[in-house]
This record gives sequence, structure tokens and C-alpha cells, in this order.
Amino acid sequence: MKKILSLVLAVCLTAAAALTAFAAGTDDWRAKWDDAVSDSAVIALSPGETEAEMRFAWLSDVTARNAFALSPSPEMRDAVSLPVDVRLTVTGQKRCRVTADGLLPDTTYYYRYTKNGRWSDVYSFRTQGNTLTALFVSDAQLGRSGDRRSKEVLLHDVAGWDTTLAQSTALYPDVSLILSAGDQAEVAYSEQEYRLLLSPDTLRSVPIAPIIGNHEFYFPYLNLHFNLPHRIGGSIVHSLGDEPYFFLRGNTLFIQLDSNDSVAWDHEAVLDRAIRAYPEAEWRVVMMHHSLYSCENDENDDFLLRRTLTPLLQKYNVNLVLSGHTHRYSRSFPLTDGVKSENGVTYLEGGCSSACNSKASPETLPAYSAAGYPKAGNAVYSVLEFMDDAIRIHAYAVEDGESVEIDSGTVKAVPRDDTNAHMPRFLRALQAVLSLCGRLVSVLFR
Repeated sequence: MKKILSLVLAVCLTAAAALTAFAAGTDDWRAKWDDAVSDSAVIALSPGETEAEMRFAWLSDVTARNAFALSPSPEMRDAVSLPVDVRLTVTGQKRCRVTADGLLPDTTYYYRYTKNGRWSDVYSFRTQGNTLTALFVSDAQLGRSGDRRSKEVLLHDVAGWDTTLAQSTALYPDVSLILSAGDQAEVAYSEQEYRLLLSPDTLRSVPIAPIIGNHEFYFPYLNLHFNLPHRIGGSIVHSLGDEPYFFLRGNTLFIQLDSNDSVAWDHEAVLDRAIRAYPEAEWRVVMMHHSLYSCENDENDDFLLRRTLTPLLQKYNVNLVLSGHTHRYSRSFPLTDGVKSENGVTYLEGGCSSACNSKASPETLPAYSAAGYPKAGNAVYSVLEFMDDAIRIHAYAVEDGESVEIDSGTVKAVPRDDTNAHMPRFLRALQAVLSLCGRLVSVLFR
């Protein structure tokens, strides 16, 4: 009886500690709430075309002065004033963008900018070193855990999102890039949700590369809040939220696709252009919101997209595909035409990074799945380490306030034949003609 009572007491104390830790996180954000939701000029860092660039974006009042300064010193000595690209937006604000180029590797830089006419605090970022370590997240979707109009719901979600960012970068201090596979916000036109999304301190120092989800394709806040490289307008099916884009980091080419679009020519045009720009990249990583090989194996949900994109990903010798949408974590075996294959494409499904609507993977996984996470209610994130001969995947769940490793895997380098990895010229020309309406939309909302 004593042992049973001791065990019950221990369980109760552990549960109480976990609840206290969660409540403390929410309480911290309750204290920050007014500052976060009123920060109309919160800044976002985005990756540049290569690791020698860093990009910045923020919104500003129409009448405010806009400036940006970059320095090698925390005291902002020898600061350089960089030009701010300013444009009036459909929201009645000014969109401000800055690109810093010629940056040295493995170097700390300091910056500040004008927030509606007043200088901000001084922030810093460190450029990538010899190797790339990236944080992969999906479906932060702030506002998803309940009534999105409720302050308590948003506090829960932003506390979970902040915990994921803080714990992942504490475990891996050399993370120099965040990859976010869509549905950053619950509602595309909610400026409040985007302000909360960008409010964690981590995002003042680490660039984030987002892609369009099904919850944000219809309003341009994603486009306005991020200064993304190599944006490609002119898709036949064009999302108002943003455009596909690509960039190079070290030996890795990242290609971001809009999976709300099921037109094969649109996706092939992006793949073709990206690979022609950086043909020598060792690794090719595609990120999209919808999962082609989900742990649910829902043929009805991904029927068209799987048949549209899988042949293209194989044709263009993509190594790894990052996605989300289902709020479940899973990792596939390397696949060719949906079947396990040594030289195939690996599909990584990110789960939910804020614990706003986490779901458990099914008890029985599809034959193509190598791993899943069988618990619900916890935030999940992955860390990707890009080596010369492999991409190492480490996945974690935030359980009782602590990061617990739930999966690890490796994407191995395979021989690559790019003989057929190009879009025929006549198809490229035809796609360009058909996408004229999409190009007009790009001009209006860019």
C-alpha cells in the first residue's frame, strides 16, 4: 500500500510540475500580450539567395520614416545604412524590405530598424558556418486550438510555438535556418495571428523560410511579412498568399512549392528554373504544405496532387520532401512510385509545431512509412543536419515541457542522372503564355 501511495504521489507531483511549467509559459505570454499584438512593425528575417545574404521585412505606417542599419558591433559602431525598398500595400500600410549581401560566413552581425519612425532595439544574427543545421516545423497555425478569437486560445498556441523554437535552438545552437511547411496562421487575413507568429525572440536572430498552406493562400499577409528570394510569379493557378521560390544554402538547394496548385506545369516550371540556377547543388529539398505520402495514406485527399507531383520529384532527382497539413509526424522510406526503393525520395511529414491541434499517427502505418509518432497533444519538430554524404533527421516531441527524441533517420546521397531533369522548351513557353493572368496578380499583390 505504501508503495502504491508513493507511486500515486509521484505521478501527481509530476503532473503538477508539468501543468505548472505549461501555465508558466502561458503566464509569460500573458505578460507579453499587449506588446506582441500591438507590434505592427515586427520584423522577420528570411534567407537570401545564398548564405551570403540575409533578408528582412516589416510593415510600417504610411507616414513613418523607414531606415535600417547593419553593424559588426553590438554598439552599432561603423554601422552601414542599407536601402529600404518601400511599397504601399492593400492593407493601407507600407511594406518595407531590406537585403544585406556580401556577408561573411560564421560571423555575428547586429542590426536595428525604424519601427513606425523610431529606432528599434539592437538585434543580432549569426551567418551559417561550414555546415548547415536547419529546424523543420509545420502547422504552427496560431488560433487553431479553439476559438481563434479567444485570447486564451492564442496564448496557448503562441506559448507552444515559442517553446518549440526555444527548446530546439537550445538543443542545437548552430541552427541557422527555420523551414516552415505552411499554415503559419489559422486565418490568412488575421494580422494579429501574424504578429504573434513573429513575436518570439528566436525570430529576431534566425531566418524563417515559410511556404503557403491551405489556411493562407487567399490573402497576401504571408507575402507582406517576408522578403523571400527568387520568388516566381506567373503560375497558371496563383495563390494571393505568396509565390513559389527557391534559394541555396551551402550544398543544398531548397525549392518551395505551392501545393494548393495542382497544375503540373506550374510546379515543373519552378523545379526547372531552380535547378538550372543551381545545377551543382549536392542536395535538393522540396517543401510544400500538403503531404504526398501521409501516415494516413488517404488516397481521397491527395489523389490528384500525388499523381501530379511524384513523377516530377523523381524526374528532377529530389532527395527529401518536407510537408505538413495533417498535424501528424511521419517519415517514409525512400520511395519510387510509392514503393520502397534505395534511390528513391524520402518524405518527411512535420506534425504540429505549436501543439495547437496535434493528432496521433495511426497504430498501423502504411507500408511506405518508416516511422510515426503515436501520441496526440504534443508539439513536434525536426532538426536536419546537412552533411556531404547524408542528411541526418532528428525528430522531437515536447512532452511535459521537455524535448524527447521520437525518431531519427538518414537520407543518403545517391547517384544522380540529370539527363532528363529539364522542362522542354515548348512546354516552358506554353506555360509562360498561359500564366499571364498569374503574372498580373503577382504585380498587384507582390
